[in-house]
Amino acid sequence: MCDKKLPEDTSAGEERRLAHRDKAGVPMARRELAAVDPAMLEHADKIVISGLEVWANHGVYPAETELGQKFVVSATLYANLRPAGESDDLDASIDYGAVSHDIDAFMRDHTFKLIEAAAEALAKHLLESYRQLLGVRIRLEKPWAPIGLPLTSVAVEIERTR
Repeated sequence: MCDKKLPEDTSAGEERRLAHRDKAGVPMARRELAAVDPAMLEHADKIVISGLEVWANHGVYPAETELGQKFVVSATLYANLRPAGESDDLDASIDYGAVSHDIDAFMRDHTFKLIEAAAEALAKHLLESYRQLLGVRIRLEKPWAPIGLPLTSVAVEIERTR
């Protein structure tokens, strides 16, 4: 997670110094963090975390939030990975190990009735925590959904951009 605060804007003397990108290709001023067109993600580089198993307490029924259950999280992280590929430097990328642990902690530390709400909050958290992200796709599966019929899993999948 980055604690670096970006300036809102630059003054006349600062623009040459601030209006550039760091070695990860990330804007150095907030005004450079323009909204990302979702269509751009189709051609963006991706880091994929698939099938992360998390034990958490989400659900509509009291037993679900008291006892907890398994959830399976998959995340596609959209970013510019060229600087990392060219430099072979982890600081120029997004550490998928750190993101995986962050997802696990977030899912354990928060409680939601709906998996839709959990996915939405997780996407927002990741976009706020990892400044290199252009967007994120979250798939949140609930393999033990209490519906009384045999099934493999129920899931929601959302895609959010800056």
